Amino acid sequence: MQQSNPLLLTISNILDEIIKQTDALEIEYKSIFHANKAPSITIYNYLQRIAKYTHCSEQCFVIALIYLDRLQEKHTYLILNSHCIHRFLLMSIVTAIKFQDDDYYKNEFYAKVGGINIKEINVLEQEFLEYMDYQLFIDDQQYAIYEKRLLEFGEIEMP
Repeated sequence: MQQSNPLLLTISNILDEIIKQTDALEIEYKSIFHANKAPSITIYNYLQRIAKYTHCSEQCFVIALIYLDRLQEKHTYLILNSHCIHRFLLMSIVTAIKFQDDDYYKNEFYAKVGGINIKEINVLEQEFLEYMDYQLFIDDQQYAIYEKRLLEFGEIEMP
């Protein structure tokens, strides 16, 4: 059994709250990130799975959360709900890994970890980068603000 990770738990709690609210909404716009059926794996277990197999730094999870917030700010019509959160989460983390960490894997590996096929991850990655306008840099100040908020929300310690 995998040990509990306070950072991942905090992030999943935040996202779970958002999903509870957005799942109640009637949404008209569905992106290629939307699945017909919501995955059965919880957000926390999905984050743990990604952390276990990718060995990425914890900073990547903070950066991924920033990317998701930016996505919502730039494209208010995109509603993160239980039908798309896993795919958006996977792509935000993979993008953060590739941008932040020194070592990363091929998309084929990330597709297996995320439970999708290679063709799909390639399409999702391209779409995600376009949604982000290829603006991936996060300055130290913005990162520090998010880290502080996560620490306060979850009463956790960052490495």
